[in-house]
Amino acid sequence: MVELALTMKVKLTTNKHESEALNRLCDNYTSCCNEVSDWIGEHHTLSQRKINEAVYHPLRDKYGLLAQMTQSSIRRVIASYKAIHSRMERRNGENPKRKRTAYYSTRPKYSSAGVDLLWNRDYSYSPMTGMFSLPVMGGRIKVKAQWKGTPDEYRTARFGTARLISKRGKWYLHIPIILQVPDPTPSPKNIVGVDLGIRMLATSYDGETTVFQHGGEVKSKRGKYKRLRQQLQKRGTRSARRRLKTIGDRENRWMTDVNHQASKALVNHYDRDTMFVLEDLTGIRNATEQVRVKDRYVQVSWSFHQFRQMVEYKAKRNGQKVVFVDPAYTSQTCPKCGKIRKANRDKKRHLYVCRNCGYRSNDDRIAAMNLRHKGYDLLNSQYAASMTDGVRVQSTTL
Repeated sequence: MVELALTMKVKLTTNKHESEALNRLCDNYTSCCNEVSDWIGEHHTLSQRKINEAVYHPLRDKYGLLAQMTQSSIRRVIASYKAIHSRMERRNGENPKRKRTAYYSTRPKYSSAGVDLLWNRDYSYSPMTGMFSLPVMGGRIKVKAQWKGTPDEYRTARFGTARLISKRGKWYLHIPIILQVPDPTPSPKNIVGVDLGIRMLATSYDGETTVFQHGGEVKSKRGKYKRLRQQLQKRGTRSARRRLKTIGDRENRWMTDVNHQASKALVNHYDRDTMFVLEDLTGIRNATEQVRVKDRYVQVSWSFHQFRQMVEYKAKRNGQKVVFVDPAYTSQTCPKCGKIRKANRDKKRHLYVCRNCGYRSNDDRIAAMNLRHKGYDLLNSQYAASMTDGVRVQSTTL
């Protein structure tokens, strides 16, 4: 068995009094984070010891937070600054002279940060009552959890540091959990190439059969959301902005549900001794440069990253394996003769015809076939590195 880390979202049932108490807690925590951010921006240090010595006791006295909450606010702000520094270094290259100037000129600001809660210290859960015990200013409250649709093994898993957040007047706990899942098969017998797209959300090929998950409805619905959003943006009124947010939230929920259903169907279609081969996520973003302008919004806005994450954790739960490979030339390479030619693909007709050997097929299927080949190449390289008897995995005939 191996450990699998996930984050589950638990909706809480709260009355007016409990919601007000949680709001006060979040407001104080957010204010505490902002003061820590200002202090770091002025003093140019990320040393937790120095920050604690300077602000811990004053902030705890001022906002009345528990000791661990005050510490978590400091850790969160430090992490935010480090993330900013990392982005600057990736963009501009590491320059030590900038660290005490530009690195602290961008101060993280928090408006609705939520509250980080340590398991069995700040929050706890009673399976007998189905209630969470949560801290509030000056005491604690117990609130009911809504577990509908949550797998039983999630409730009994090992909980980690949760984040309490409010969204549209509802309260949620985002809880990291650790699940025990079967070991992935060391030598998968079934290699499946999976190509992601908009017209076909996922096209999978296992050497014998091709499975298409059609995305026409997705493309149509996202186009409707785009047009509605453009109309509301032109109005620019307060009510239009509120409706924009509502529509955005609704679209995100729908998108998440589609990704859940599609990833579940993909993973459950294959046996446990399967290795899924997906393209590296950067391939999706770079490909938008060749996408028609009218399709680019849907291509960029669709959450391929979320879909990939869902496939990965669902496969791991089943004891299956997921690998990611460079997608270069997967849509231009003939899977029969290996010749690479851009002109072989007719995007408008979604057809691939090899000018060298005459092999023809659906272009999404071609990409899935080539991803599967790359999966075999990856296994071969792993075996070559770990074995000395010359054993190799042989690709099957297409």
